[in-house]
Amino acid sequence: MKFTVLGTRGSVPVEGKDYSIYGGATSCYQVRAGNEEIYLDAGSGIVTAKISANTNISILFSHMHMDHVLGLPFFSALSQKDRSVDMYSEKSSGLDLKSAIDHLIAPPFWPVKIEQYPANVRFHDVQKKFSIGEVEIETMSGNHPGGTTIYRLNYKSKSIVYVTDFEHSSEEKCEELIRFSADCDLLTYDAQYTNEEYNRFRGFGHSTVEFGLKIAEKARVKRILFVHHAPNRTDKDLLQMERAIFDCEGARFAKIGDEFDL
Repeated sequence: MKFTVLGTRGSVPVEGKDYSIYGGATSCYQVRAGNEEIYLDAGSGIVTAKISANTNISILFSHMHMDHVLGLPFFSALSQKDRSVDMYSEKSSGLDLKSAIDHLIAPPFWPVKIEQYPANVRFHDVQKKFSIGEVEIETMSGNHPGGTTIYRLNYKSKSIVYVTDFEHSSEEKCEELIRFSADCDLLTYDAQYTNEEYNRFRGFGHSTVEFGLKIAEKARVKRILFVHHAPNRTDKDLLQMERAIFDCEGARFAKIGDEFDL
């Protein structure tokens, strides 16, 4: 599998010279495995995605909060005639995926509806286990206001666990996540807050670097990539935070354009 970082930011996109290294686009990650091209969320980072000509395209939504879907109307694959795009999500606020997207991509907020795009869009309810081509996918529910889905993608002997918008306040959920992530090759982990910030924002649905490292150690993951950077966190801030975990083998902060061959 090849994992590419397209959007790292949480809550809202940011721009400017202070965000050039770690990026200002919101959550989106591309996974290539065989003939499958799978996108993890469709934040503003999906706008810059380089689409291959003959791959099967799928999008796995962790949840439908705005920062994870706002790039969807601009996803170039949707404008390709005869292209199929498969989308997967659990229900959100009682709405299935099609109904939720109809709230986003529709007048007066957008001039057309999803079915008016040239691509053939297909909607799927997320199951506990399912497959996309040869990629086997497992899911668990996270700990976030309104709910979120955590995905494990298994392809041949490699695995990626995608964790974003996760709060570590539930010991039961943390133990489940440790079991779910066991021995994976790459774990992304929401570390939007510092410890001081977390004490002020308990219940907002995000976590810290320190707790992510505990999860990674207990789950014996090979690499942990911290994601969902706070929108006010500059490159200078993130570089300083990354230096603080320099001695932690396999741990780093997601930077825009990062690629990992697993």
